[in-house]
Amino acid sequence: MSHAVFVYGTLRRGFSNHHCMRGARLLGGARTRERYAMYVEDCPYLVQEEARYHVMGEVYEVSDAVLLTLDALEEHPRVYERRRIQAVLDSGRAVEAWCYFARAPRGRLLPHGDFAGEG
Repeated sequence: MSHAVFVYGTLRRGFSNHHCMRGARLLGGARTRERYAMYVEDCPYLVQEEARYHVMGEVYEVSDAVLLTLDALEEHPRVYERRRIQAVLDSGRAVEAWCYFARAPRGRLLPHGDFAGEG
């Protein structure tokens, strides 16, 4: 079975945990349909309860095995909680995808929704 996953932080291309996406198929760059808040401590955390901005990221199609790897990395459900969201691909196509959210805000609030713009 395959699953769509929206990634917004270290799982994106060019970041430290992207190797966990091995075997996944990139569907494209994307943004969240809804607005969320992103906090950064050592890594980014999305907060679903704060509607601040659209978050930029990528959507991948992953296998059950990759999804389990991501759950372990994100320490779901203890640290992050995996929830379904609507994402809009750069092509304009809307997709339902899994996304990892913080159980509580941590670190500093970003003024925008793109973790890649923090470097």
